[in-house]
Amino acid sequence: MTARWLVNLFLLVLVILLGSMIRHEVNRAQTPPTLTDLIASDLLRIEIAREGEPTIRLGQSLQGWRLEEPLQIDADPARVDQLLAILSTPVHRSLPAETAALGELGLASPKLRLRLDALELTFGGIDPVSQYRYVASDGLVHLIDDRFYHLLIAPPLDAVSRRLLPRGFVPVFGRLADIPLATKTLTGLEGIVAERIEPLTGEPGGTPVELKLADGTALRFLVSEDRRRWSREDVRLLYVLTNAPELIEDPDAIDPTPPAAAVMRAPGMPPSEIDGADPFAPLPETADGYGFDPEADPDAIVPGDAPVGPPPEVRLTPDGQAPVRTKMSPEGMKPHGPLRGEPYKDPPSGFGQDPFAPDPVPD
Repeated sequence: MTARWLVNLFLLVLVILLGSMIRHEVNRAQTPPTLTDLIASDLLRIEIAREGEPTIRLGQSLQGWRLEEPLQIDADPARVDQLLAILSTPVHRSLPAETAALGELGLASPKLRLRLDALELTFGGIDPVSQYRYVASDGLVHLIDDRFYHLLIAPPLDAVSRRLLPRGFVPVFGRLADIPLATKTLTGLEGIVAERIEPLTGEPGGTPVELKLADGTALRFLVSEDRRRWSREDVRLLYVLTNAPELIEDPDAIDPTPPAAAVMRAPGMPPSEIDGADPFAPLPETADGYGFDPEADPDAIVPGDAPVGPPPEVRLTPDGQAPVRTKMSPEGMKPHGPLRGEPYKDPPSGFGQDPFAPDPVPD
């Protein structure tokens, strides 16, 4: 009796397993395949190439997605997620590209291409019956829901993050014009998201606001009088805020950052005069300083008809009785410059004198 129950239990378990397998196969057959097998978190590059429009390139790092062309700035994560939903969009029908009339489908010379790492998707027209979009990839033409085309033809500005401060930018010091800002104000600026972003046209105006990181890197804005319009000249963007932030001043705040601060600017943008002088720049090497012109080529051939100036005069004086002078000019005698590499030291006695020169003729 016990053996019969064991056999019946075994057969019941076997029937349940077979039923689960059949149900899984039926569900899989009824579920349409997806456009790609890619996973969004594994992607590193997105490129949108459009005929007659600038190419849009985005790159993913540990900090998130960033727009690389035509601007170099943080990308809007929500916008990127909407676009990458195309990876798992269902395919309603597929056919070999060699059997399709690509010209009639708008795929013979596609005007829009989406590259996801090594995968390229080309977009064609709309099926007039089902209103699905034709997409070609890897020798196949697919029909998918038309939910992504408007994202692909949008201007690059739509992909820019609307956060006022760049991702990971935590200011430790700031100033409104020349007056330091309170720590409460700096903390409040970190979470501000603009209502919209507009291209910056013309010469911006407003009160300068400078924010600094702990390493001295500075981010600069020009803020309108109502505090709702923040202009960034380095990327030529205007952030329009819904509510104006309160900029509380703290005249007693001390700048803890290094004195030589870098300024955030788009790559290739030349430094401006407001960036300050480089404290590590070499001393100017002029004829009045080191005695030579660094731009002159000593091996260059001098043309025969080139004008020749008077030779320099060298006058020797008793040791220690007068400063060393090496060159006569119409303006008068000029002292020899400081020691190269040690500009804070006076040259030693006799430095720069010709030991074989004749004794000077008294005036």
